[in-house]
Amino acid sequence: MCARYTLTLDQARLVMAGLVHIFAFAPRYNIGPAQRVPVLMDTPTGFKAVEMHWGIPSEWSKTLHINAQAERIQQTATFKPLLGQRCLVPMDGFYEWKPDKSPVRFVRRRRELFYVAGLWKEVVKPGIDLPLAEKCFVLLTTAANSSVAPIHDRMPFIVRDGHYDWWLNEGLKDTVLNFADDTPLDWYPVSREVNNVRNEHPDLIRPAPVEREFF
Repeated sequence: MCARYTLTLDQARLVMAGLVHIFAFAPRYNIGPAQRVPVLMDTPTGFKAVEMHWGIPSEWSKTLHINAQAERIQQTATFKPLLGQRCLVPMDGFYEWKPDKSPVRFVRRRRELFYVAGLWKEVVKPGIDLPLAEKCFVLLTTAANSSVAPIHDRMPFIVRDGHYDWWLNEGLKDTVLNFADDTPLDWYPVSREVNNVRNEHPDLIRPAPVEREFF
């Protein structure tokens, strides 16, 4: 499961179908569910960054779906209708927690951006005068690679470099979900301040001292 991530770089350069796209971001250090964040999608007027809410409300309960297992999206009633509405979620790190609730941050070794496969949906919510339509998204997850497995058994489905247009626009085949990027990631401990989603500042991504147990 991925329940928190970061987007601390202020600019992204992405090559899609032979064209270079440049996007500017406001750095974020502790992105959590229900927050509005930039998501990349292909639109009739071009490839754009669109603000969306992280999490799709359940139609049957008060649950907010923030993740979807890539292996099951073709079978689930919640996500199968969204297979034609795909997006890329930019991030430069994600958090997970050890059994003692101490957080760690996973990053690429050169600290560059990566892009996670997502599905989006337009959700109609009541407004003061008229209903409001808002775009919401979920992150796809996959089995953890060798870097993440010691901490958690799931991780974000990172789209391989050069496969972005393939994820967004190619017809979904059984093989499409077998190509998550399995490049090794680095991880390091961070402050327990990350545990509170209201905390949002650069010190959150600084390495924290390793906590030692004394017997």
